[in-house]
This record gives sequence, structure tokens and C-alpha cells, in this order.
Amino acid sequence: MFCWSSQKYPLLFVMVSFFYIFISNNGFATTTAVPQNFKDIPWHIAARTVTFDNKRDLYIAQDNVVITGGKTRLEADYAEFSNKTKDAFAKGNVILISGEDSMSCNEMNINLRTQTGTVDKGTIYIQKNNFYVHGENIKKTGKFSYSAQKGSITSCSGDSPDWKITARNIKVTVEGYGVADHTVLWAKKVPAAYSPFLIFPVHTKRQTGLLAPRITSSDRKGFEFEQPLFIDISRNTDATFYADYMSDRGTKLGTEYRYILDNKTKGTVFFDVLEDKKTDDGTDQTKNYSFSGTPQRTNTDRFWLRMKHNQDLPNGVTAKLDIDVVSDEDYLHEFKDGFTGYTETKDYFEKQFGRSIDEYTDSIRKNRLNLNKTWSTYSLNMDALWYDNINARRQDTADTTLQTLPGIRFDASKQQILTSKFYYSLDTELRSFYRQDTTKTLVNGQRADFYPKFYIPLRLGRFLHFEPSIGLRQTIWHTSEFTDIKGNSDSFRTRQLYDVGAKMSTKLIKLFDLQMKSADKLKHELIPKLEYAFTPNINQDELPAFDSLDNIQEQHLITWSLTNNFISRKSNITPKGKEISTYRDIAYIKLFQSYDINKEKDNDSRPFSDIALDTQFFPNDFILLDMDLSWSPYDNHFNGLNIGNTLLDNRGDRLRTEYRYSRTLSESLYSKIDIALTRELTAYYSIEKNLKEDRDVEKQAGLSLKKSCWTFNLYFSESQDEQSISFLINLHGIGEFGTT
Repeated sequence: MFCWSSQKYPLLFVMVSFFYIFISNNGFATTTAVPQNFKDIPWHIAARTVTFDNKRDLYIAQDNVVITGGKTRLEADYAEFSNKTKDAFAKGNVILISGEDSMSCNEMNINLRTQTGTVDKGTIYIQKNNFYVHGENIKKTGKFSYSAQKGSITSCSGDSPDWKITARNIKVTVEGYGVADHTVLWAKKVPAAYSPFLIFPVHTKRQTGLLAPRITSSDRKGFEFEQPLFIDISRNTDATFYADYMSDRGTKLGTEYRYILDNKTKGTVFFDVLEDKKTDDGTDQTKNYSFSGTPQRTNTDRFWLRMKHNQDLPNGVTAKLDIDVVSDEDYLHEFKDGFTGYTETKDYFEKQFGRSIDEYTDSIRKNRLNLNKTWSTYSLNMDALWYDNINARRQDTADTTLQTLPGIRFDASKQQILTSKFYYSLDTELRSFYRQDTTKTLVNGQRADFYPKFYIPLRLGRFLHFEPSIGLRQTIWHTSEFTDIKGNSDSFRTRQLYDVGAKMSTKLIKLFDLQMKSADKLKHELIPKLEYAFTPNINQDELPAFDSLDNIQEQHLITWSLTNNFISRKSNITPKGKEISTYRDIAYIKLFQSYDINKEKDNDSRPFSDIALDTQFFPNDFILLDMDLSWSPYDNHFNGLNIGNTLLDNRGDRLRTEYRYSRTLSESLYSKIDIALTRELTAYYSIEKNLKEDRDVEKQAGLSLKKSCWTFNLYFSESQDEQSISFLINLHGIGEFGTT
């Protein structure tokens, strides 16, 4: 049974406590707007004809009447205005503008000081939401509030809106909510739906309140209703609470807390928790609650905690924190979609922080704390890395996952040594490795690595660039548990290693005069290069193995490459006669192959590597192509091929295709096409296919109709696990509703 206690889930306990404290102290759907003091505002009246009645202390104005005071403006054909009480009567093309909102009618009685009054056959317009409220008898009950009898609401302009909701009574509070009873949704002149009661948001700025819900249905979860509640805590902090009711699984509660402390310091925390009604007992009856390729899930207490934080520290130091802890491997498969699902979380982190999270299929999740200090040619990084092994934790088995607690790197980019002809670069690191459980070979320990590299750039004649280099590496290990294959258990071990390299290249440049609309010049750079790399073979069997740095492989390679860069230039003359040029990288093509001298010495029949091609092509805003491939010169066959292309046009049509092939692993195809049938109607179809197993991974098809005041989406989805058909209608200014 899931235990709601501060001991088991302290973070959740704090968040839930905070939620109830905040709600009890601040109420529901609050606003902090403070109206201006109308008692101190001077009022001015202007018209073609203005007279004053001394007995009634009343101004009478006709033709092009304008009464102004503060941010309020009243226009009419005829008006009577009391300077004493600030009461105004207006008729004929009446418009009352208050801030950014307005009200138009045939006749109006209003007190401009209290902003209250009555309107005959009027329309309220809320500008930021493009929102209209019509009514036969409208009462202005305050500066930000209205009520209407026999009224209607819509975000469509015109006398015959595409949609409207009529109601017997309507109450609207700007920066709050609207409430209506006995409502009917009309599509043009056809009644489409009835509801005895309707609540809708009337927000023009961020504030506490309910957001549009999500309603779906599936074989795994049953009927699902997910309701978010937004909490406006302060100018730089807010939160969203989620209640996700699933008829077959229970209610999943979620929290999203966001904060911005300054322009470089911000963070977001997500936490979801579910007491699941279903488990996987390995039988056919529970197959809908399991996933192929993952261990059997027997737990009912399920959660996912993830967080990203950026911190600006003194002296130019920055800190980054990434947290990703999930209860079981099935969780991210189960909850890929939804407001707090894997897909939404991944997209949010990439957009807001420029850092992603591990794939939903990864059973080992990366958690990291990084401190960084960067200079012009140096950088210092301090890391604490913890890889959470979900299955080892869940099944309480031995966990030999390698952790870094901590790691320190100091690097120097390639730079000149004083005023000499020599250059150098430097890579250094100190790491402390930790495992919860160890074996004879998988142990804990520390490692220090010092790797300077020296270069001397030379010119051979007028065209050739030649750069030899030598790298010297010193590595030291300390372990108290490691015994090598010879039975040696020394705590300290060392390795000395060197590598030698050389590069020879030239650059050929050709300029082309295009005189095209998109470009007037094209530069073609052709860079042939020959590289040599040698690392000797030394015995490393007596060293502990933490990662690839502990076993550096011998190499003796010669690599040739041919790189092509295409750069366009477009020059424009400003009105002041100044020439401004813009440049665009339109293509990159690199072809390369290596020759292994050691394999030749060992009489290996295949000393040449695959011929590899890496290319990117984007000549304009409508064509994007990227491709990489490897071709075996011995088998005359692709060993790897990845192609992606995107085609677009000005109409809004789009075609994206991705083909991925690995000769020994997989072959897949993904394609999606969006077709703009009209300016408002778009159709799309997508398919992801596993070609190696000849099966469809997922297919989707849909229609999207976008009007000025509403949007309709209809789509069909089919995957190995389930099929669904969904529609979603968004009435702009009201929200979304639909079903799956």
C-alpha cells in the first residue's frame, strides 16, 4: 500500500502541505489587480454642441460626444453628464472604453466614478482574448465585472459568428472567470450541445486558476481525466498541480514548480506519484499492464522525480543540476503522453534548459551536478555523476553501476606557447569512482590523468600546411580492492603512454558569380587532408578498468579526407547607400577513409576501413538534407546509412523522411507529410516502420481545421499496443474539449 508520509516521500509531503497552505490563505482564482482611484480623476467633455443646465448641474452634449477621464473614454451621439455625481447617460453609437476593453450599445446609464451601470442591447469586447459578450440587458457591476441576461459569448467577430454559446444569464470578471447557466453551443445557426452550467476563464495575464483539462480513453488506463491547476505564487515563481484520474489505475498526482531568480538562475521540478491498482503477475489477464523487454512489475507505488536547475555563482562560476529518478522501468513506457508525460517533459527541458533527459527506454538514468568556470582558453569542470539503475534498485540485486563522485577536469584549448612556433593543448582529470557493490574486477578507486599535447604548424611551399604533433600521457590509479591477473594487489598503479600524429592539408577556393535572387556570389572550399596517427601497443591487463580511458587501443592509421564547403553571399544596399552582406552555409560534404598499417603488417586481408560520407545540404529555407553512410570496399555493401530530409513550401506543406540502417542491428523508416489542402485545412499522415522485422511501429493520420476563432483536430493512431481515434475542438477564448 502506498504510504503518504513525510518519511517515505518528504518532497511530496512538502509540496502537498504547501499547496493546502497556499489555497487556504489565498483562496481560489485570485487576482491582484488594483483599480485606479476614480474619485481623484478629472473628467473632460467635448462635442460639437455642449450646454450646461445649472439647476441640475448637468452637461448636455450632442454630436461626436467624447467624455474622458484617466484610462476611461465614453463616446456617443448624445450624452448627459453630471459633474457632481459623475453619472452619465448616453445613446446612439455608444462606446465605453476602459483600459484595453470596450463596451458598445444603443443606450447606456453609467456612473463613471464607480464604473457601474446598465446597458441596453450591448456588446462587451475583451481585447487580449479577442472575446465578445453580447446581451439584451447588460449590467456593469464594477470596473472589471459584467453581467448579462439572454446573452451569448464568442471569440468570433461579425454578426454571424462561426460559433457562439448562448445562455440565460452570464457573469464575467476580467482576470477571473465567467459563469453561465442553461448554455447552448451553436455552430453557425445549428445548436450542437447543451450544458446546464458553464465556467470559462477570462484571463489576460498570468494568475491562479484551472487550466483546460485532458480527456482520453485507452485499454491500459480506461477513462482518463487530467485536470491541471495553475498557482501564481509570485512574479518569479509559479506551480501547476495535476490530478490525473484513470478509471482502471487510480489517480496520479503531479506537481510542476518553476522559478526564475535572475537571468542566469532558474529551475523546474516535476514530481508525479501514483498508487497503481494494477500490477503485472505474468499472466494473460495482466498483459495490458506489462511491456515486452522490461522486467515483471510487481510494485504499486510508482513515481517519477525529475529536475533541472541553472545557478549563477560568484566569480563567473555556473552550476547545473539534473535529477531523474523513476520508480520502475515500465513507468516511462506507460506515461509517455499527457501533461506530465515523458514527451512533454523532454521537450520542455530541451527548450528551456538546452539539456535533455535519457530516452524512455533507458533503465539507467543519469543524475548530475556540474560546476563550471570558463576562461578564454581554459575551462574547469567539477562533476558528481550518479547513474540510477532502476532494475537493480527495484529488484534489490547487486548494483555494480559505475558512479563518479566526484570528477574534476581542467582543460586548455590549443594555444601558442609564449612567442615560439610551438602550440600546446592540455587535458587533465581526477576522478573518484564508486560502486554500491563490487566484484574482483569491478572495484572502487581513484584515477588521475595528465595529457599534454604539442604541435608545430609548418608551411610546405606556398600551398601545403603540415602540422606534426606528439602527446604524452601519464595516468595513476589508486584502488584498495583490485587484484590483477598475476595476483598483484598493489594499491597504486601507473601507465605512461605517448602518441604521434601529423596532418597535411591545403585549401582550394573558387568564387562563382551567380547574380541570382537568393545569392550573388558562391564560394566553394575544397580541403583535401592526409592524417597520420600512431599509438603504441602496451600491456594494460594489469590495470583496473573503469571506462575506455583505462584501455587505450593501439592504432597505426593513415586517413585521407576530402571536405567541401559551399557558402553563398547576398549583398543588399541600404537606403543610406551602405552595402550589407549576409552569408549562408548551404552545403557541407566530407568523404574519408582510413588505412590500418598494423593490419597490413599482420597480413589482414582488409586493412582499409569503410568509406564514410557525411553531408548536410540546406540551399534555402525549403530544403534540408542530412546524410551519413559507410560503404565497405570489400563487400560492396552499405554497413550503415542514415538519411533525413525535409521539404517545405510557402503554402505550409511539409514532408519529413528519416531512414536509418545498420547492417547488423536495425533498419527503420519514418515519414510524415503535412498537406495544406486550403489555407485553413491541413491533413497529415505519418508512419514509423521497422523494416528489419517488417512491422509497423506506429501510424497516425489526421485533419486540422484552423479558423480565426476555433480549431478542430481529428486524428487516428495505431501502434502495437493500442488503437485510438481522437477529436479535439478549441474554441479560442474558452478552451479545448474532445475525446479519444
